[in-house]
Amino acid sequence: MRGARRFREQKWLLDSVISTVGLDWDLLRMAVTVAPSGFEGMGDWAVIANSVKRFDEISPGFRVGGERRLQRAQEAEDRGETVSARESYLIASFYFGIAQWPIDENNELNADLNARKLAAYAKYAAMAHHRIERAEIAMGEHTIPGWLHFPADVEPPYPVVIMLPGMDTFKEQLVWAYGDKTVERGMAALAIDGPGQSEALANGIKVTADNFADTGVAVLDWIDDRDDLDSSRVGIFGRSFGSYAATVMANAVADRIQGAAVGLPCHEPGFHTIFEEASPTFKNRFMFMAGFEDEAAFDKFIQGFDLRERVGNLTCPYMVVGGELDELSPIRHSYELARLVPGPVDLVIYENERHAPGRSPASQFGPHWYSMMTDWLAALIRDREAPGAERFRYVRSSGAVEERDLP
Repeated sequence: MRGARRFREQKWLLDSVISTVGLDWDLLRMAVTVAPSGFEGMGDWAVIANSVKRFDEISPGFRVGGERRLQRAQEAEDRGETVSARESYLIASFYFGIAQWPIDENNELNADLNARKLAAYAKYAAMAHHRIERAEIAMGEHTIPGWLHFPADVEPPYPVVIMLPGMDTFKEQLVWAYGDKTVERGMAALAIDGPGQSEALANGIKVTADNFADTGVAVLDWIDDRDDLDSSRVGIFGRSFGSYAATVMANAVADRIQGAAVGLPCHEPGFHTIFEEASPTFKNRFMFMAGFEDEAAFDKFIQGFDLRERVGNLTCPYMVVGGELDELSPIRHSYELARLVPGPVDLVIYENERHAPGRSPASQFGPHWYSMMTDWLAALIRDREAPGAERFRYVRSSGAVEERDLP
């Protein structure tokens, strides 16, 4: 049978959890959507989330929400209300993208939702608060899709951060409409869908243990060819599964970048915890991302995802920000990886925090994880500061930050 066994057998349990807890049952999904789109998206999300009681209702619920927002955007545009129009176009694109997430095959519905997501985002991009360009990056016979966001009041060539989403998110969600963490710091943001991720997956690019290395080379070559981007000031950012992807990418191009920062790390070799002990949606989704229907074959394949074998060239500065009680990738694997990285490592761990920061006192009272990462990247690639010494910082529940020795 196709897909993960636990996903099939525990669907009833998943539906019960969604009915009881809501759509943030495993991750802070509302925050991932509302933060980039602005406060206006919160009401829509609440209405849709309250109507969804089963996993199979997620896709149609957000598809309808996307259609409703798209109509509002078009009406606002017709009235000449550019700000209202762009906000609704952005929210519509998010909802069409979220509607894709539960679909584990490249069928007609998935292709239609992908096209509508891109069309709505292109309308937003044309009206956005900052300049945005579509990016199409050649990688062999494939094309890596992206959006290039430019900072205001900065002269080119721009320092640039390559940004990678996680397993359940997509590139359109990475850069905020207002007050973006990267663009507001005077850096261009190149948000991409790499192998197995959203639009790239819809275009048939499956993920392997190593093809983010090829992606890194292709993206750096693309940056080299542009006069408006500074190829001597490049950083990489990845969150959740994007932390694995960003690490593989950085290891392949370490001599061409100034640093890589990863948050919500997925450093466990073989991803046992996230695929066998967490929500069954993760494994089911990743099987689709990798192009597997047979679970036994996938279980052998996934053992090759081992970052311990892919950091030997990671000589550039490397930042890791995570939670002490990460339920998807035990933090001991990040400690082990930090010891293997040959370049300087800046490791920041929040006390009693889980995979997604924002639910513990440490991440609320201490330095904001996303701001910390973008400040770190800005110092390296915007300001050309020399890399700091290797360090381990522990953020206490009080918000105090302690310098410690690596465990």
